[in-house]
Amino acid sequence: MLNKQLKKMFMLSVTVLLVLAVIGGASGAELENSGRLKVTGTAVISGAPDVAYITLGVETRNQSAEEASQENAERMGKVMAALKELGLDDKAITTSGYNIYSYQQTVDRNTPEPQTITIYTVQNRINVTTTKLKEVGKIIDAAVKAGVNQVQGIRFDIKDKQEMQLLALQKATEQARLKAEAMAESAGVVIGGLALMEEEYASYAPMTDMVMMRAESFMEAETSISPGDVEVSARVWMEFYFNN
Repeated sequence: MLNKQLKKMFMLSVTVLLVLAVIGGASGAELENSGRLKVTGTAVISGAPDVAYITLGVETRNQSAEEASQENAERMGKVMAALKELGLDDKAITTSGYNIYSYQQTVDRNTPEPQTITIYTVQNRINVTTTKLKEVGKIIDAAVKAGVNQVQGIRFDIKDKQEMQLLALQKATEQARLKAEAMAESAGVVIGGLALMEEEYASYAPMTDMVMMRAESFMEAETSISPGDVEVSARVWMEFYFNN
């Protein structure tokens, strides 16, 4: 895989050098008196994801900050144990956030003596990384049964997209070149060489909608997660010169 990537990068470098050589062969006067032809090329390469990133959370509330923290720690401990039983190690489970905040709540509003109490909320979030995409639903179910009450996001991706990026760039460049040749032929001019070339990458990784749910809202049926394809797109701007 690495050799193929290096070969493609080498071929791309040779192509760019050849283009620069063509430009170098043109005199300043030729470039100054030449016409310009601008084109864009785009390409999208898709592939099946090979990794999933899951964000899970445990939220607890109590009038005592200490008790809210203790309950949260106990529940998260059970969650971690359940995930490790599925074969996930410490590298696959990382803490992404831990927050404690409080708010005021009025109780007994309809009584002669309403009271204002302080509620402490503790939020603990973890990220789970797995390459076993078919077990994503099983991971979520196990975590929820152990104490998770927030499923904040599931994102599918490809760990190494470099080969896809290079292929998309190659396809976009080929398309731009073909468009330039077609336009030049229709206009009755001959392309002299490449004056400018720029590129841009973008990627799309399917992600489920953010879900904030309580454990009791889950049904007994196993959670089913179906990932979509990951897309990598490239756009190339090319400017050619030609003699009028």
